[in-house]
Amino acid sequence: MQPLSRPEILAVLKIARANSVRDHALLLLCFAHGMRASECGQLLLPDISTKDWTIRIKRVKGSLETLQILSANSECLLDERRLLTEWLALRVNDSPYLFPSRNKRGSLSRVQVYRMFRAYCEQAGTADTKRGVHALKHSLGQRMADGGCDVKEMRLALGHKSLSSLSTILRCGQSKRIDPGRWH
Repeated sequence: MQPLSRPEILAVLKIARANSVRDHALLLLCFAHGMRASECGQLLLPDISTKDWTIRIKRVKGSLETLQILSANSECLLDERRLLTEWLALRVNDSPYLFPSRNKRGSLSRVQVYRMFRAYCEQAGTADTKRGVHALKHSLGQRMADGGCDVKEMRLALGHKSLSSLSTILRCGQSKRIDPGRWH
């Protein structure tokens, strides 16, 4: 799985935004927090706190549960706080899920999230090797490594229990701490 470049991520998010605030918010959270499709589809409303701007991510596959900061960003397509405020104001469904399925009160399945991302990637002209939602996790990891982020911080941000699991996601950059808002 190859990571997407920043221009590729922005192109996909721009197309998602033009189609749906929900889809844009979902894909931005997947990228900004290194989430799997199933993790993002299963987010509940109480997992988001606009009081302290945090997101609780219940990771799957034996990964860590994490509490992370939702970032503001001068780039509109990457501003999680503004986008989630907008999505929550538009959301009329009484489902407990942050991103309910359009057809029912249930959550979006990992397959629905995968198909959504793949369709937006196709419209953006993204290479086929980058059209899996997991490429967003790789993209975040690569951006953090390229920015010189500490590997322990990367491990927590991506929800990994061990440092060795990072080797499949990225090539490590120099080891220093950076401002998490710079990751995306």
